[in-house]
Amino acid sequence: MKRSKRSLQKRYKKLVKKFQKTSRRFHHRHTHRKTVIVLTLLIASALFAGFFFINTAPTRADERLVTFHDRGEDRVILTRATTVRAALHNAGITVANEDLVEPAIDSQLLSTDSAVIIYRARLVLVIDGALRQKVLTPKQSPNEIALAAGMATVSSDDTTAIREGNLVADDASEVLTIERQTPPVVLPVKEPTTNPLTSARGAHVFVDSNGVAHRETYYDLPMNIVIKHCSDADYSIRYDGAKIDKEGYVLVAANYAAYPRCSIVETSLGPGKVYDTGGFALRYPHGFDLATDWTNRNGR
Repeated sequence: MKRSKRSLQKRYKKLVKKFQKTSRRFHHRHTHRKTVIVLTLLIASALFAGFFFINTAPTRADERLVTFHDRGEDRVILTRATTVRAALHNAGITVANEDLVEPAIDSQLLSTDSAVIIYRARLVLVIDGALRQKVLTPKQSPNEIALAAGMATVSSDDTTAIREGNLVADDASEVLTIERQTPPVVLPVKEPTTNPLTSARGAHVFVDSNGVAHRETYYDLPMNIVIKHCSDADYSIRYDGAKIDKEGYVLVAANYAAYPRCSIVETSLGPGKVYDTGGFALRYPHGFDLATDWTNRNGR
């Protein structure tokens, strides 16, 4: 009987140890499961909180892209500025009182994607026949430069040329030569540039051969009245949708003070002739609005 009791006791102890061992394993697994569950809940909560924060955070609707075109270089910033002056300050760009900014420096930024063009003042020597006059000006077109120098308006019959000046010989950065009452130089009608304005783009900055930056847009209106300003014929639609006169010039709306009616200008769609003007010229005095058939597509 004693051996039998001892045997039972040993067996009992073995069973207790086995139970304890199994219990510990179970407890460990259970605790591990609880930990996994807790971590899962925490991660889910964090994701939900992040999702909630992202979807309830401000959308920054007041931010806008501003592209500065300054001396042939483009710089783009993202800003909350509401005026051109504030955007220039945010970009760290300084302008002198003699410089010209388009749109005007104190005007509002009306678009979420705006273009600001800076024309730097430079010394220009104007040679008008026997007259020679130097002027510090940011003006870009021959007519504007002539007026800034106190000379007569450049007509569509006058011939002008702008070249880079020699600081030693000319004492000026540029030289404008005006020949009065001579047949105008007719630019050869050619294809659009490699980076032309398109209906998809809507607006962009085109730099002509003289380095002048023009903000180009397009419009689609009947031109049967304005075409009579400079032509005795009708206009037609070119293969790419540009409206052209009988000589092949693209019909252009521009600021008459800078580009007199019937004057020849360079555009990204090829040589153009100024037939029209518009309200855009108040904001972009050197801008061009090109007549196209891109909106109505009715052949007029």
